[in-house]
Amino acid sequence: MPKKKTNVSLIDEYIEKIKTEKKVSEGTIKTYKNIGTNLPFNLLSSQPTIIKKLKELYDNANTLQLYLNMIILVRRHNEEETDKLIKFRNSLRDEIIEARKKNLDSLDDILPTPSYIREQLENLNGIRYILNYLMIEHALRNKDINLKFVKSLPENKTENYLMLKGKNVILDINDYKTEDKYGTKEIKISNEKFVNEIKKMKLNDGDYLLPMKNGDKIKNTSTFNDKILNLTIDKLGQNKLVKIMIKDLLNNKSYDKLEQMSKDRGTSLDILLKSYNLHNGEK
Repeated sequence: MPKKKTNVSLIDEYIEKIKTEKKVSEGTIKTYKNIGTNLPFNLLSSQPTIIKKLKELYDNANTLQLYLNMIILVRRHNEEETDKLIKFRNSLRDEIIEARKKNLDSLDDILPTPSYIREQLENLNGIRYILNYLMIEHALRNKDINLKFVKSLPENKTENYLMLKGKNVILDINDYKTEDKYGTKEIKISNEKFVNEIKKMKLNDGDYLLPMKNGDKIKNTSTFNDKILNLTIDKLGQNKLVKIMIKDLLNNKSYDKLEQMSKDRGTSLDILLKSYNLHNGEK
């Protein structure tokens, strides 16, 4: 009987397979490898064994779902059965939805009001105004804001670009969380203060909006996220800022703006209303 492959080799084989089929982010590869390294049982063990071990190891439904997603994909690649694992994963949905609602409800009690956020935004200048504006008005994630200033777009677009065009700023976003689903996002910003703050930065062709000290692009995700967090209003971070603004748009029945936020973020309106809607936590 052939010896079972190790989790590390199973994950490596699966990563090589999906690399040939689509672009895979470094974050995804790191997550997969961590799962392969940390699980104390073989991914090709029997389904009841895997379910039993996962229940013993983890209480959090989101964590269980994350691990199950990966295990199911690897087992499919190796033509192993997944029916019981899928059934277990599906059973976690109600628990995840209830936990999300509780989290949103408790968050709603402590977050500042939209009017406070907008007032703070208008008192900002420079890079702090630019970053917070992009989160508040366009619901952009941190990764989207890793922007390179260019005078014209390159033929082969591999990054996120920022251009001045007449009285507008154009964002051409290609490297972001849901790029495989939504493709290039183009955002045109005509807000006078935003355009002026960009001009004041006096960026040269090829400069990054938020660079390393030597001017290079910040490639380390944690470093970039920490830098962004410290520049957001009251260090709230983009996730909380987006939640505050979505609740405000719903309160004011600003559905056109909600659709625009959904498009700019690259997130379906359904997900936006489930995961970023503070009203979703209300009884």
